Amino acid sequence: MSKKEGLCEENKEKIFCKIQEEDERTYADLFGFKMVMVYINGAQKSRLEDFFEEIGFYYYACTSKVETVWDNKLKHKNTNVWPGSDCIFMLTIPGKHLDLMLKMLKTFRMSLPAGIAMGIGVVPMDRVIPRVYEDDTIPVDEELLKVLKEKYVK
Repeated sequence: MSKKEGLCEENKEKIFCKIQEEDERTYADLFGFKMVMVYINGAQKSRLEDFFEEIGFYYYACTSKVETVWDNKLKHKNTNVWPGSDCIFMLTIPGKHLDLMLKMLKTFRMSLPAGIAMGIGVVPMDRVIPRVYEDDTIPVDEELLKVLKEKYVK
């Protein structure tokens, strides 16, 4: 497999390449999502980002330099005693793709050296609002809008 082909070319049916291209999304499709929080050693941040690029997954945010405690002997407090820090990746996953993403994340973890801290949390999301400005189901407080516009126009 060449670097350019990546994982997507080899395993299209099993990879997230096409999630962002699903056509004809309806209002109902904005429900049933999960937030997957991935806690990982900060030294592995670029490796996980590369992995997401390889599988064509682009629905995430990352917070770097997070200080964490995993147990009484494994602490990443960014000090001389407890060096290092972690990252938290927050992924937005359609519920129907959750098991696939968990399988891929576990496979990714298995490719890392032993001793690398990585954990996953799955949190239900009530609703995803990809474009708040365009969402007609959420009302606008016209009086507050007027006050805000006047405040920042000056």
